[in-house]
Amino acid sequence: MPTRHSGDGSLTVTARVALGAALVLATGTALSPLLFSLDPDEESTAVSCTTYGLAADDPRAEPTQIIDASFRAGSTYSAAGELGEMAQTYDHNGLTGQYHVIDGGVNTEKPVGLVMHLHGDGAREYHDPSGRTTCLAAVAASHNALLVVPRTPDRAHDPTWWENLDANRDWLTSLVNDRILQDFPVDRERITWMGYSGGAEMLSYGILAGPRDLVTAGAAMVGGGGAPLDLDKAATESQMESMPLWWITGEEDDGSTESAPFDAVSAAVAGADFYDDEGFQEVDLELLPGHDHYDMPDARILDDLMKAADA
Repeated sequence: MPTRHSGDGSLTVTARVALGAALVLATGTALSPLLFSLDPDEESTAVSCTTYGLAADDPRAEPTQIIDASFRAGSTYSAAGELGEMAQTYDHNGLTGQYHVIDGGVNTEKPVGLVMHLHGDGAREYHDPSGRTTCLAAVAASHNALLVVPRTPDRAHDPTWWENLDANRDWLTSLVNDRILQDFPVDRERITWMGYSGGAEMLSYGILAGPRDLVTAGAAMVGGGGAPLDLDKAATESQMESMPLWWITGEEDDGSTESAPFDAVSAAVAGADFYDDEGFQEVDLELLPGHDHYDMPDARILDDLMKAADA
């Protein structure tokens, strides 16, 4: 595949410059408090999901408790729902990775969705789920969906998805097909994907290029998502017509700072252009003024993507 810094910056997809007023926030309904701490005597620090784009008056914006980072491998947790599992291990074809299944209170009497969230380089969203992951879990639960946060099986240097991409993609798709969809009551027509930074690269180069039958309710690439050389598998007419594919990146996320040397703007533009040129009709590119690589409204993005898929 091309390097992560691919993209010539040409912009052929209509880019809206603000996410704010153009996107409608869901009012939602009050949810049971998220309780993911394994130690009932341990106090959790409050997290505000306004940091990740939810409105202050949104009932999901202030979870009573957070997903605690002191989870133990293989353990379960007490939560609003009963399907959650933390730090589970999955082996496939010589690779070993881990994953969290987070149930914020889904109703199994109704169709249950699935949100697959792919972490950025370093896997902080997996190792410390007390911030962004807590908020994504609250949003997923409000759409009656489980949140699954896998950790790449990559063990070389910082954990990444895009290095050794083909093998990592094979592990990831096997995790979904052979573990998640077998063990949990997920409606296969309600599978949403979201990837941040290096996770966005895995989505655009890997999942969307081939096994997109696992992306039945759309995908959001946040802070990256470059263009593959070609599609590994031809798209169906239905995928071309109705699959929401969103690239959302901060306008300042152009690789010009030492703390964020990856040019996510060029990658997102190239990725969106590629899938638009391939004939996908629901491609959308957002460049958010005033945002960089580290302050994206992830919870709001996921909420709006799931609403668009429902619509």
